[in-house]
Amino acid sequence: MKLTLRIRRPAEIVAWLLLTFLVLFPKGGFRLAGAPLTWGYMALGLLCFPLLLMRVLRFPLVRASRLGVLAAASVMPFQLIFCYTGLQYGADNMAYAIAVGTGFLFLPMMFLAVFPSFLPLVEPHRFKRHFCFCILAAASWGIVMFFYHPIMHRYIEIPYLTVNAGDYGLLETTKHINRGNYLKLIATYNNGNVYGVATLILLPLYLLLEPSRWKRNLVRVALVLTLSRTVWVGLMLEQGLTLATQFGHLLERFPKIRPGAAARQVALLVGTFALVLVGLVFNGNGLGFLTLSPGNVAGRSGEYGSFLHPVLLPSIPLTTFDEVLYASALRNYGVIGFLGIVLFFFFPMVLMVKYPAIRNTPSRRAAAKGLVIYALVAFIDGATILIPVMAFYWFTYMTMLYGLPGEQRSSNAMRWAKIPADGLRLRSRSAEGRPAGHRPLIPES
Repeated sequence: MKLTLRIRRPAEIVAWLLLTFLVLFPKGGFRLAGAPLTWGYMALGLLCFPLLLMRVLRFPLVRASRLGVLAAASVMPFQLIFCYTGLQYGADNMAYAIAVGTGFLFLPMMFLAVFPSFLPLVEPHRFKRHFCFCILAAASWGIVMFFYHPIMHRYIEIPYLTVNAGDYGLLETTKHINRGNYLKLIATYNNGNVYGVATLILLPLYLLLEPSRWKRNLVRVALVLTLSRTVWVGLMLEQGLTLATQFGHLLERFPKIRPGAAARQVALLVGTFALVLVGLVFNGNGLGFLTLSPGNVAGRSGEYGSFLHPVLLPSIPLTTFDEVLYASALRNYGVIGFLGIVLFFFFPMVLMVKYPAIRNTPSRRAAAKGLVIYALVAFIDGATILIPVMAFYWFTYMTMLYGLPGEQRSSNAMRWAKIPADGLRLRSRSAEGRPAGHRPLIPES
């Protein structure tokens, strides 16, 4: 028992710190030589060596699952072309090169090779509660600031926490968030698109784990108030995918049809679209904000031009990804790099089709849905190298492969820490085997 507590407490502290400074305060930190250093990413860097060392020394027999190996293999082609580009041409901007390297070299190592071994050591219910709290708190802060700014003509900024110290006092002038009478909702992410795209990745998991309907809808309202067409498309995709799943269930049960859930989803979809239209008119943009002229696709027509003049291999130094992920991959890393990016971001769909365990586990299915949403909205604006988008992506990928903490049924880590195979037990349990007074966070089917 003492050994279990001694291992569990550090694991829970690490999980709490990462959730707090990646999900709730992702921009907290400062700038060094123009590059943002955030507490969440610095924590990941500091944890890398000791956790990797513990992984090797304490869990030497814990092998990577087949799914983990396949996921690592899917990102390897782009990793190779990235390394080739750096060795052949150097870096155009070192800060951008480090950002891309972090997202595609460092983060996959942490979330695919290191963290999975420690998932059984994290108390599941505390993790899920704090996960939901961080997402809700960020959305609530964003909504308050959305209406506070037009009245007070300023934001409440806490340097080193809600805003990077290097961006203090500069949000209105440097973040391109002006959308008429109101500025885009930026929450604690300092940018509307980054907040929206990053939260869309986690949204299916949050909707699954959060039992309160008003809290789920509050996060949806925050995403609408980002006033971002990319985020609106992502919201419609999330609800459309849910609706398609529900219609599939109706067809399976035909002729015994109970359209209640599908009808509610249609009402939610229509309500979200109506809220978007009302917001546009009220904010002074008009419905023309939704229209995209053929020559200016959301202001990014120059990026799509990369498809007209492709090259096989990269011929320029390492640089960033622009808004349109796939177009900039083609331009900066050639056809080989483009195919590597497409393989990686669409590979979760292959895994979901091939492995029924992913489809049949609610948390893993929700994680796969978040990855699919991101892969599709990246055609418009992926915000790929911006903190904390790729950290969210890799966490969600890990969840799709292994499940949330407490869902791993057997592991050398669990045996070593003397944790029962059915997960971490709390001290008091009801007669049904649940913690006393506990309300399930994952709805039972």
